[in-house]
Amino acid sequence: MEESILPRIILVIVLLGFSAFFAACETTFFSIHPAQLASIRKDKGRAGELIYLLLENPRKLLVTIYIGNELVNISISALATSIALKLFGSAGLAVAIGAGTFVILLFGEVIPKSLSLRFAERFALIAAFPLNLFSQWVQPIQELFTWAAEKVLSKVGFFPKEKDSTISDEEFRTMVELGEGEGIIEADERELIHNVIEFGDKTASDVMTPKIDMVTLSVNEKMEDILPKILKNFYSRVPVYDTDGETIAGILLTKDWNRFRHLPSEGFNLKGVLQPPITVPETKKIKDLLQDFKKLKRHMAIVLNEYGALTGLVTLEDILEELVGEIDSEMRKEESPLVKISDKRFRMLATYGIEDFNESFDCKLPNGDIHTVGGFVFSLFGRVPRSGETITHEHFKFRVDKMKGTRILSLHLSLSNPKPVETKLPEETPQT
Repeated sequence: MEESILPRIILVIVLLGFSAFFAACETTFFSIHPAQLASIRKDKGRAGELIYLLLENPRKLLVTIYIGNELVNISISALATSIALKLFGSAGLAVAIGAGTFVILLFGEVIPKSLSLRFAERFALIAAFPLNLFSQWVQPIQELFTWAAEKVLSKVGFFPKEKDSTISDEEFRTMVELGEGEGIIEADERELIHNVIEFGDKTASDVMTPKIDMVTLSVNEKMEDILPKILKNFYSRVPVYDTDGETIAGILLTKDWNRFRHLPSEGFNLKGVLQPPITVPETKKIKDLLQDFKKLKRHMAIVLNEYGALTGLVTLEDILEELVGEIDSEMRKEESPLVKISDKRFRMLATYGIEDFNESFDCKLPNGDIHTVGGFVFSLFGRVPRSGETITHEHFKFRVDKMKGTRILSLHLSLSNPKPVETKLPEETPQT
């Protein structure tokens, strides 16, 4: 081998190393997802901070890597051509194109990119410093290419003049899931973040207690009848129907009731001690309703449909539960899982066990992988049902009573051919 060729071969090998470096940088830096980047920045000192700074402007980083890669690959092609011409004469050009392309693809692209994917974080920490140094060296060229690319793309309508840095809810959910997978975010933190994302889209109708489940009073109630109902349900606020039985006259605060219950019942006007109700449409966003509660210092709103008819109520607790999950109020009495309304009608919690149901109603609902009545009804629908929807299985007619998100909370059961229920069940007292 001629002595003049050897230095060029050595230089080609060195340049192949640089080509591999830039190719690996491209794959490594752009495979780091946001949750991983936050962890690297927090835990990896100066190198972690430098990785964050480089990725802060991904377009400029990509241009920097491409400049380095193209400069190196052009140099390799030129050297390979000169070597091939020296060795093979006029046939050397074809040899240089074929062999050079193969070598660059294999050792300058495929192998380094494959390895960098496997050791992405480790390589990024090593590569950050030399890549940042190279970025400073080629900054004028980098800015020129970045500016030119933006101008061309903006002219043809592919590139906005102002950078839109927002991400979609779905992208954010994916980031959170990745964070949980990496151990950065706990499961309860993930659930809270998802609740916050969904919070802005939910309306009063999504979280309200339906009219049929409201505990109410009437302005015509006698004083001696009010206290037992308050004690039975343990609510701190109770809606009170007006004389027409259709509209809510106001909200009775039980703490206020304690001040009046010792007064003579003759001539007592319940309507005079009620708090005026807040009424909201079903479409009211709960994030806006929360602000209304805060501004007005109130905890309950009456929900009306498009025709002005009562459909339910929303409390501050209902809204907060959308963020933090179920809240066990100190005033909330434990609800019986199965309540008898009549011989043919029952109300039950969705968590009521299949085995208990079979025992209570002398039947054989399948209980293989499903352990609750709510889960069984969900499987009958084969989709997420809506409040008020009904479905029948044998002589059982289930009506979805209350939902929270995609979860059934409670059900109404009607029997077309009732059998005697031997188990002593709590009976529901009629509500006014």
